[in-house]
Amino acid sequence: MRLGVAHLYFHHGELVHIVGTRGDARATLDDLRGWSQATVRFERGIIAVDPNVNSSSIYEQWLADVIAQLQARGVVATMPPPRSRMRVVESHLVVNEGSHAAQLIMPLEWKLLVEGTRRASLAVAHLVGPREAMSALRDILDDCIAGFPSLQGLQLSPGGYVQVTDNSRLDRVPRAELLEGFAALFWICQHFCAPIIGDEDAHKLMLQALGDISPALVSLGVFSLANHVLPEGQSGHDVYRG
Repeated sequence: MRLGVAHLYFHHGELVHIVGTRGDARATLDDLRGWSQATVRFERGIIAVDPNVNSSSIYEQWLADVIAQLQARGVVATMPPPRSRMRVVESHLVVNEGSHAAQLIMPLEWKLLVEGTRRASLAVAHLVGPREAMSALRDILDDCIAGFPSLQGLQLSPGGYVQVTDNSRLDRVPRAELLEGFAALFWICQHFCAPIIGDEDAHKLMLQALGDISPALVSLGVFSLANHVLPEGQSGHDVYRG
């Protein structure tokens, strides 16, 4: 088994520096193609002292090719569809974007989303440990708000979980838009845990954390129940069809 380390630095979304144990930038990217397992860590605010990747798009293309090959081999998970076409649960329970566009969230639905967010974020915090919890949750929250600005009313609690601090803004957001944002939040929480404990255990961790409210969250279309946690011959669609 070969071991290696690769550091990729980005500035304003552009790749600016690559350093690894296999040589220069191109050699590091070539080495990444053969990886079968890795632990990935994202750290904000780290600046490359001497960037070695120029403004040419060739390195971006090489990196994109590497990621595509790793996805094809199942090493790297494929990202979900773009926001406008996102479908979290493949069933009739998913919100229809073409209807009820102006409908607002119901009080009971709101309570479920808030409690589900608290439970899912606590599960992430417990997994990474107290020293890393706030940093991990901040990264998750920043990524989610970047894609779904309507969730700016979410903040980190001193207790180590994500909470709602500004109901007034969220109460005016259309129901479909809110559900789409919270679906992304639950997916990001689970996806964050996957490199640590594996995809299947990450899904089971979220399911266990959500507990008795998971069926309601599936019905809202913000959480998807994977078939591999069910008895043979049964699907998540069958379980929550009602």
